[in-house]
Amino acid sequence: MAIIKLTSFNTSTEAHLFKAILEDNEIRCFLTNENFSSLMPHYNGIMGSGIQIWIDEQDLEAAQEILSKQRIEKEKICPYCGSTNIGFGLSKKRKKKIWIIILSLFAGIPFGNIKNTYYCKDCSETFDF
Repeated sequence: MAIIKLTSFNTSTEAHLFKAILEDNEIRCFLTNENFSSLMPHYNGIMGSGIQIWIDEQDLEAAQEILSKQRIEKEKICPYCGSTNIGFGLSKKRKKKIWIIILSLFAGIPFGNIKNTYYCKDCSETFDF
């Protein structure tokens, strides 16, 4: 019986909600990196960090099916124009964020508020889900 990582989340709330869904479907799981990801959220997404959900290898197919259903139900729609043409990244403030990253690297401090956001490719607005 091997234990494998199923997925990772950026927030503790999302991770606990999905953990509860898995447990309701009788899939045993546990969370890792919860404290670190909550204390240092600007490191989420770097080298596989984030709050990770681990499961038994034998439950992988069932868990992946549940995960895909959750992602389908949560289709991204722009709250400003209603478009489904959504991107995820540095968005329209890309140059400013890249300069902050470069300056932070030279200064030796983390660039805490630089995070990827959702943005509409039609109206160019940025937003979070």
